[in-house]
Amino acid sequence: MPLGCPVGFLERHRVATVERLCGDQRVVRTFVRHAVGLVSVPCEEDVDLGLDPADVQDLITLTRLELLPGSVIALRSARLTVGEDPAAVELVDEGTLSPPPKVAGMLVYDPRRAVLDMLRHDVSPREWDEGGGNSDSPHRVGALQGGVLVALATVDAPQGKLARVRVLVSPRHRRAGYGRVVLHALARHVLSQGFIPFVRLTVGDLAARALASTVGFVSFARALTLHVTRVDVVASAER
Repeated sequence: MPLGCPVGFLERHRVATVERLCGDQRVVRTFVRHAVGLVSVPCEEDVDLGLDPADVQDLITLTRLELLPGSVIALRSARLTVGEDPAAVELVDEGTLSPPPKVAGMLVYDPRRAVLDMLRHDVSPREWDEGGGNSDSPHRVGALQGGVLVALATVDAPQGKLARVRVLVSPRHRRAGYGRVVLHALARHVLSQGFIPFVRLTVGDLAARALASTVGFVSFARALTLHVTRVDVVASAER
């Protein structure tokens, strides 16, 4: 199954599954292609889905389709309902990374907490959290304008070969090139460390997807939240 991206090792076909715990301690099964997570299934009461290889391939294929929220996927042992938050997974490598943009303001690497607080007080708590402000990031790149932090790119701890990057820009300085500058600088650093940067963007967030595209990120897969209902529960409800 061609993945439509230039990163050669992602073209391999071996599929594995892993299990991990969420913050609420529920088991989540992630179907992966080598080190690349494609589909995560929250398992109600740690239900064993009993997926055979064909089921796994079907789930991976779903990340390439335009599934609408509320769509139902029937498997042998469970019924999966697509959640309301489908996302686009995009990544960049040396072959697609765009030329460095002109620096808007001054870049600062791994800014101290006092500098981070300049931006933290300028955005909502939710934006700060989703932008990686609260994460234990191994590396950050910020942009200063007039001595004030106006944009920040953060990378999460790598998982396998992939490292998720996030961008946050002050509401008063958006659409001025700051997001592109910090995202490009951080992506270049992550690549130099031997990892592949990726972003997870809400499908409808056209501004964020346009920003990622200017840096050279290309579409890889769709991330779907799948809500699990066991087949025996479904059968009982339909009687």
